[in-house]
Amino acid sequence: MSSKTMSKEKSGTKRESVWSLLKDSTFRSLLSIVTKYKWYYVFAVGSQLLLTAVALLFADTSRRLFDQAPNIARDSLVGLLVTFSIIAMLQLLFTFVNNWLRSALNESVVYEMRRNILNHLQRLPLSFHENNHSSNSVNVMHHDLEIAKDFIVFDVQKLIALPISFLFVGIYLLTVHPILGIVAIAIGPLQLLSSLVLKSKFKQAAELQNRVTRDVFFTIGETLHGIREVKSNQMEDRVDGKMAEIQRKGVAYNVMLTNISTIRSIVKDLPGQIGYIAGIGIGAALMASGEIGVGGLVAFITLLGKVAEPFTVLVDTVNNLQRSIAGARRLFEVMEMLEENTNSGKPLAPGAPIVSYQQVSFQYDNGRDTLQNLSFSIPAGGSLALVGPSGAGKSTIVKLLYRFYDPSQGTITLNNEPIGDYSIASIRSRMALVSQDIFLFDGTVIENIEIGKPGASREEVIRAAKLAQAYEFIETLPSGLDSEIGERGVKLSHGQKQRLSIARAILRDASLLILDEPTSALDVETEASFQRDLGEWASHCTKIIIAHRLSTIRDADYIVFIEQGEVVESGTAEQLLGQNGRFRSYWDKQSGAKLAATSI
Repeated sequence: MSSKTMSKEKSGTKRESVWSLLKDSTFRSLLSIVTKYKWYYVFAVGSQLLLTAVALLFADTSRRLFDQAPNIARDSLVGLLVTFSIIAMLQLLFTFVNNWLRSALNESVVYEMRRNILNHLQRLPLSFHENNHSSNSVNVMHHDLEIAKDFIVFDVQKLIALPISFLFVGIYLLTVHPILGIVAIAIGPLQLLSSLVLKSKFKQAAELQNRVTRDVFFTIGETLHGIREVKSNQMEDRVDGKMAEIQRKGVAYNVMLTNISTIRSIVKDLPGQIGYIAGIGIGAALMASGEIGVGGLVAFITLLGKVAEPFTVLVDTVNNLQRSIAGARRLFEVMEMLEENTNSGKPLAPGAPIVSYQQVSFQYDNGRDTLQNLSFSIPAGGSLALVGPSGAGKSTIVKLLYRFYDPSQGTITLNNEPIGDYSIASIRSRMALVSQDIFLFDGTVIENIEIGKPGASREEVIRAAKLAQAYEFIETLPSGLDSEIGERGVKLSHGQKQRLSIARAILRDASLLILDEPTSALDVETEASFQRDLGEWASHCTKIIIAHRLSTIRDADYIVFIEQGEVVESGTAEQLLGQNGRFRSYWDKQSGAKLAATSI
């Protein structure tokens, strides 16, 4: 990474204190996820305090043992040994309970948070997912979530329990001897101050390392998702080179972070070492003067770590927060994003709707107009074909109908009422899409078709598969409808995937059907069968057909030719062929290509 980039990242890093983070509204909302587990916290903190009590009992028993040694009475020795045995058993019991509670809390919170984040991500507008790489969302679900979880599950418990432990242990050591108590108590604040050493450099190095981690997830996800393209274009060396560069940066940033962490750790431990030496020296002097016994010094040494632990944990918590603020911030920012409001509005009535676009314009965030003053209408049960070059805006028209986006200007109506008056959920429930960009889920054939109608009977699935010209190849699979198709349907050809997508739409039995290049991967014979059967299963639908293969739209009621987001021509196929315009030009080119292919 260039020095210029690094300086930019330095300047962009926000300086946040622990308290400002704790007061952050998004952080508080994340903490609210675990409120249902408050009793886990109560018992986990309680078991941690009981462990502190056991430690105090151990220190006090050791104090009595060494104060009486070597002339301890047999009865006292037996009593002390029994006490040590009870202490050991209690420590094992409370340690087990504490670990069990922490594990249960950890897993409960992790799954709850992951479920909430996934639920939130899938309810965000499509624009979020189109503008953000999928690996970024996966990174939020794993890396950023783990960072947030560690603080919420573990550090919060410690921040509650350890101050109480500090209070009791400090009071006990003051009773052993005030000077020893003051020495022990003073170590913690000194360790807290030591956390300020190299704080900004640590935060900067942590952000750089987080950035490299995101790059790793991005590259791995993109490579595995596009493995066919990687292999067919012999991109293996290019990908390896990219990973090598990421590795170089990752090693450099990790070494930097480790070095800074090591220095901070040394500085952090220094007050404890000084306090340990000072305590022994002062304790020896107090023993020489007869102010304390050997047991008092033993108790001091035993509990020194306990009284400093709350401050040590606070230092570690500060370090963890400095390392995780950048990643956790992305998690909070995603969770703050407004979800789609899919339920407000009235329901769209059953039956094929009347669809109308009236002077509709739209532009994406880049500011360039994708659609300009677009107007057309489709009667209930009618079919409209959208034709035009790639990038003309045909798919955007469909996105507006799904209400993935809203028009910049103009109005879209369903049944002569603005589309915004209807709930998004009811609109989408009436729609089915057969897209050229087919997505199949890892699972069986029947599971992928059933997405169109969850809970459909096997007979309904078979009927849909037959109408989609898919059942013939399904029967040849090892387990028929129950055959596994692999991630994204990797075990199927593109044509087979398209037929499953068609079967899914047929099963959905929608009243508004979108066919986006529905036969682009089908052979001529299968396409002809599809066109014939379309009249049977889609006769009750209002249909929008997007096509480059003009044979797909020969039976459409009306055709709109779009170019650069504008309607250039519109009419029936016969009318447009008679105008000698853009549609006729497209038709002649495809007809000429077919004739050339036939002659060959």
